Amino acid sequence: DEVRSGDDGGSGGGSKGSDVVQRDLERFMQMLPDALDMIDIESRVKSKTPYVICALQEAARLNNLFAVMRKSMDELQLGLEGALNMSAEMEALSAGIASNSVPALWMSQVSTRIQEVYSLSAWYADILKREEQLKNWTKGDLSLPTSVWLPGLFNPKAFITAVMQTYARTNKLPLDVMKFMTDVTTKVDPSQIPEAPSEGAYVHGLCIEGARWDKASGSLRDSIPGELHTPMPVIWVKPVTADKFTLKSFYACPVYTNMQRANVYSPMVSTFTLRTKEAPHKWVLGSVALLLQDDLSA
Repeated sequence: DEVRSGDDGGSGGGSKGSDVVQRDLERFMQMLPDALDMIDIESRVKSKTPYVICALQEAARLNNLFAVMRKSMDELQLGLEGALNMSAEMEALSAGIASNSVPALWMSQVSTRIQEVYSLSAWYADILKREEQLKNWTKGDLSLPTSVWLPGLFNPKAFITAVMQTYARTNKLPLDVMKFMTDVTTKVDPSQIPEAPSEGAYVHGLCIEGARWDKASGSLRDSIPGELHTPMPVIWVKPVTADKFTLKSFYACPVYTNMQRANVYSPMVSTFTLRTKEAPHKWVLGSVALLLQDDLSA
């Protein structure tokens, strides 16, 4: 899924002229959704549960991103029309649109630590998808979605913590005795999930690198040659107390934002437990990891 950007081949070679940047800019401006109405959303909150707090924080982050995007695009529009002097920031945005790469100013609103691997058109489509998820999540009484698109969260780590906090509160347990395990479901499409689980949460949108998930055996298997990244089915993040946590027959699989996992730009998001019939050491040696962003599809 990409938001198409750039000339459709009619202008020949060379870099994009300002008229093409202008055209793409206008399209990006038209596609940018309105800010989420935080006053309306907060007025419907009955109880600030960990999940509700997570949804509110995500909505605020999205609104901040949209505000920065809108302001910078408005300014660039005026700059291209000659009504404003072109600043360095405006030049950078124009260059990003021209080269289909995410402007640093926009990316800084998503994360200062993650190196963007998507093209601008893929990134923009991703941002629109985030807005769609949050718009649905913040409807009504802000109940937890049936399954959460984990890559679409600004702070996925906070959501995983909310899973444990919710269980701890419900069962009147201290948070420091809480852990979680992950069970991979048989459902590939989150729309096949009828409802959210009674405990924990379903998440989707991850892919695996270095191995594959075998649905038939419900366990990790060697990758099929040529398949570098394969999508994971819906995953159940299941809260457990420390005494029930086990890695017997499981591989403790690191979850990264993207393939830049070897450096500071892709911090580890979490560790998921994936069932294995083989020694977990095999997957450690193979550097098997789950990724939130599939760089290869961008």
